[in-house]
Amino acid sequence: MEEIIIRGARQHNLKDISLRIPKNRFVVITGVSGSGKSSLAFDTLFAEGQRRYVEALSAYARQFLQRMDPPDVDEIQGLSPAIAIEQKGLPRNPRSTVGTLTEIYDYLRLLFARLGTLHCPHCGKAVRAHTIPQIVDQINEWPQGSRLLVLAPLGNIKERELPKVLRGLRRDGFVRVRLDGRVFELDPAPLIPRRPDYKIEVVVDRLILDNNRIQRLSDALELASKMGGQSLVVVRLEGGEKAFSEAFRCVYCQLEYPPTTPSLFSFHHPAGMCDHCKGLGYIQLAFDGISNLDRKIPSIVKKKSSAHIANRDSVGAIDDDNQKTACPKCLGTRLNETSRAVRLGGQGIHQVSHLAVTAVKHWLEDLKFSPTQSEIASRPVQEMHNRLNALAQLGLSYLTLDRSAPTLSGGEAQRIRLANQLCSHLSGVLYVLDEPSIGLHPGDHQKLLDILFRLRDEGNSLLVVEHDRQTILQADYLIDLGPGAGVRGGELVYCGPPEELLNHPTSLTGHYLSGREQIYFSSRRQPFAKGAISINGASGHNLKNISVRLPLGCLTCITGVSGSGKSTLLLDTLYRALARKLYRSKSSPAPFKSMEGIEQVQKAILVDQSPLGRTPRSTPATYTGLFALIRQLFSRLPEARARGYGAGRFSFNAKGGRCEACKGEGLQTIEMFFLPDVYVTCPVCRGSRFGSETLEILFKGRSIADVLDMTVLDAAALFENIPAIRRKLDILQEVGLGYLRLGQPATTLSGGEAQRIKLAAELALKTSGKTLYILDEPTTGLHFADISRLLHLLHRLVEAGHTVIVIEHHLDVVKTADYVVDLGPEGGEGGGHVVASGAPEEITMVENSITGRYLREALRRQG
Repeated sequence: MEEIIIRGARQHNLKDISLRIPKNRFVVITGVSGSGKSSLAFDTLFAEGQRRYVEALSAYARQFLQRMDPPDVDEIQGLSPAIAIEQKGLPRNPRSTVGTLTEIYDYLRLLFARLGTLHCPHCGKAVRAHTIPQIVDQINEWPQGSRLLVLAPLGNIKERELPKVLRGLRRDGFVRVRLDGRVFELDPAPLIPRRPDYKIEVVVDRLILDNNRIQRLSDALELASKMGGQSLVVVRLEGGEKAFSEAFRCVYCQLEYPPTTPSLFSFHHPAGMCDHCKGLGYIQLAFDGISNLDRKIPSIVKKKSSAHIANRDSVGAIDDDNQKTACPKCLGTRLNETSRAVRLGGQGIHQVSHLAVTAVKHWLEDLKFSPTQSEIASRPVQEMHNRLNALAQLGLSYLTLDRSAPTLSGGEAQRIRLANQLCSHLSGVLYVLDEPSIGLHPGDHQKLLDILFRLRDEGNSLLVVEHDRQTILQADYLIDLGPGAGVRGGELVYCGPPEELLNHPTSLTGHYLSGREQIYFSSRRQPFAKGAISINGASGHNLKNISVRLPLGCLTCITGVSGSGKSTLLLDTLYRALARKLYRSKSSPAPFKSMEGIEQVQKAILVDQSPLGRTPRSTPATYTGLFALIRQLFSRLPEARARGYGAGRFSFNAKGGRCEACKGEGLQTIEMFFLPDVYVTCPVCRGSRFGSETLEILFKGRSIADVLDMTVLDAAALFENIPAIRRKLDILQEVGLGYLRLGQPATTLSGGEAQRIKLAAELALKTSGKTLYILDEPTTGLHFADISRLLHLLHRLVEAGHTVIVIEHHLDVVKTADYVVDLGPEGGEGGGHVVASGAPEEITMVENSITGRYLREALRRQG
């Protein structure tokens, strides 16, 4: 069958839609946020593909997997095995890195274990285990006829034990020993200067190097090794000596080391991890700056002023009580001293891991191997090259292999998964992708598309949820859902070739693509009219000692290719410096020389894409403060007052009103050991989170669980006469989240949705004075129409006297900015410079600016 046929899809807000999707094609699903794109792509097609796969397994295997409910659809025909590549779901384990996620580090461990050379951490000499034949071969490198002494080191002998040792050697037939480079005869007893201990070496044999005496040499070496505890020394009297060991031991320090196995280089394994930080690379510092690892007693909870707590809550990202600092023992490398002492190509594995993708490729290419070593290295090196090339093609060449997984953005995580799939060489698979262009500069989009086309050309079907103009227009087939979000969406607006969508009469996507609708901007403000923040000599990460002026009272965009230094400048330098000044944060900013103008900022708010919470207990309602207001409302209802129910009765986080079977989570956690935990619906409360008595209290016929299951849009209608609740709901709609359910677990939200919830929470607060808002790619997951709405909010903040600085790639946002700072010109070590700064029109005139090149086209479309 050449098509996937869907009949009667009703999952979530889908309105009983039926359609045919061609196989082995690049298919894009688009539409406004909340129109049902993910419901069709992930919750219907991918979920059914996964369910069928699980059902095909044996009953024994199925008992270890989550039971999957079938999606609400009448029929799906022609469905291929499916793989989902989403923005969320990467392990939040701090031990996971780019290297481990891509398996590059696994091949690197194998390479170091088989071909690396351990150098003694104490003396720096190479440590090798030699066999007797190998020792003979090395000695034969000396000229024939050389006079040799074969010595057996006895180690350090105490002065009082020396006479007994010498007598024993004479009795065994040995006639000479070496001490301090001098050879002494044992008969008569030598006169040796007195000292606490002696380093004695027994002369096992004296011989001349000759091919006819190889057997005698071999026998002498064996005896010396036996006497010296598997260590021996061969001296050439004409000059030079060589020390050997049959054990994996330093022949100079006599320290023995474990063999170089792949486990030795794993920071997950006791053989390789740093024993101080347990392989994390950092230690936790409590509020008083003392390492939790060094504490003998539990830390005392310190009292803080309510004002300080309020300030910390407002910025969200500051964590004064639990700061991280690089482990002083391993210096953040995660590995122990022995692991770090193995060298290959002049580098330790920790040094290679600290290189960016491009630099690792160069290091591999520069390695020199013998014919035997080349045979061993061939497969690991090839596999690493494949994965490194895939990362570079996906615009991730600036990432280092030791970059921790929790620090990756949703877009970076998704492209890492895509890189893994490129190396699997599968065919006949349905790939379902969620906005793979997120976090990509326009200059990198075509590279991404070329890779997706390559997957398609290998015989796979690609189903991509996307808002990007370039991706939509290059699709083989387009599915547009809408016309609105939530209950107003879920309908099939259009399906067919992209070019025909441009003339569609009702498609909002078609209107924006054709230019009939545009994201317009008002006249620009005069930058620096209200002052500026000046950052001088910023040199964190890859920033090249740059100085930047950021105007106050304006909307400023920080642009540049991925890895050019945007986050380092704005988040690690500016925000952390402000947080330290305003909120006494313990987090140290990235290095800079000076900063001026920050005294004009009274409050700093960071709105990034980090998760709202790590468990299903965190929801949009709890994060924004809506749930507290709703609980108070329910506690004031006549029935609740008659029963004596307070607001706490309606919380799923406290005993009393919650379901005790799942402790108010609505889900039960199944621990999967080495796999991520699985959450299954609680069979007692059926996911409602509350006990039956609590659910009997109704507001306009709705229980507290019903309210949490409502979308923002529906809840706004229910609470239209409750001003405090309605205001927060209106702001959530303004940021394009009218389709979200109030009680949706935070673990199911995308990075973009989490960011907009944070923005809504901040906008709901009554701010006074001059506030600086810092946003990290706020357009993630937004349709053109939603971006227009978001920009209206941001400009409204600026008009109210605040300052907004945005890290952004989306040209529709950049073109509306009052001021742009473009970093680059490349990512990683090739970035960190200020390429251009000024109004968007001025950026387009800078030839060296990649952003300017694409911005020129965006402004031309604007007319």
